[in-house]
Amino acid sequence: MVSVSQKIKVAVSNLLRSQMELDVEDYGLKSLSDLCNRILARYAEFTPPDPTKMGPDDTLYKNVPSLQFSLNQHGESFANFANSFAKNAGTKIAALCRYYFESYVNMPRGKRECFIFRDSLDKLTSAAEAHANVNLTYRDKPKHVSPCFLAFSPSQVRAYVVVCDDCIDAPAATRFHSLRLCHIKGVALETGSEAFHCQKFELSRQAETFREHFDPFLCYGQQVKVKLSEEGAKRYNKLTTNRPKVIAFGGSECAEVNDAGVYIFECSEKLAKVYFPQFLSDADILEPRDLRLWFKEEFEKAAGVYKR
Repeated sequence: MVSVSQKIKVAVSNLLRSQMELDVEDYGLKSLSDLCNRILARYAEFTPPDPTKMGPDDTLYKNVPSLQFSLNQHGESFANFANSFAKNAGTKIAALCRYYFESYVNMPRGKRECFIFRDSLDKLTSAAEAHANVNLTYRDKPKHVSPCFLAFSPSQVRAYVVVCDDCIDAPAATRFHSLRLCHIKGVALETGSEAFHCQKFELSRQAETFREHFDPFLCYGQQVKVKLSEEGAKRYNKLTTNRPKVIAFGGSECAEVNDAGVYIFECSEKLAKVYFPQFLSDADILEPRDLRLWFKEEFEKAAGVYKR
């Protein structure tokens, strides 16, 4: 029999444990115990287990540290189900827990993020459907935004909610932001409000464009002009993480970087600030002007540090 506050010990494989530990770190959860309880609190969302296929004997995992956690108050429903299931199927509680942990880990990571942060996601989805604004906290900063849609990174590893902010004087494209779902807290619906991106046709169209051509940095339709040195061209071809797509070279359409020269990339300012600093003097940001000034100021700050 298992009950709330009771300590449970579950033998698991190395792979399952490492995947769960990765999620704890990536999602900013308190502990493995926290994750275990979040999974079991939503046990009913998984396919019910087949008692004849509950997995191998625990002795297969004897060289792997067990998952140990105390079932919290949100697990009361699971405790009732588990006791009934174990009694009728002759299955150990630990084996039943392992079944749900394995079911969780077998989901794509982006889907796991949605599963863990379902409460926030449901509020954001409801606001998007109602064309309403919300107040929320993102990475400890308050924001007043209108949720547009949920999207995933190309590899389905991360979940994002694209929102439109309340900066009414900013260019349309720059008012949209992709917020990582796991960093969104305290979502509160602003009753009776009209979503910012629904107030102007230009914004509504921009939201749909980003939905059709989503990437986490919202680069579609945005351009950055950069002068690369020969070494910069080589570095571009080596540095593939978050690499922006090249669309022109020397005034002509281009799909790859081969030589030194001036290139135009499909790239938002946010991505440019992440990707191009690693080029140092081998990338000269030419346009847009505000972005060029940002690089100038940041490198001057860095130079000041080294001069000291």
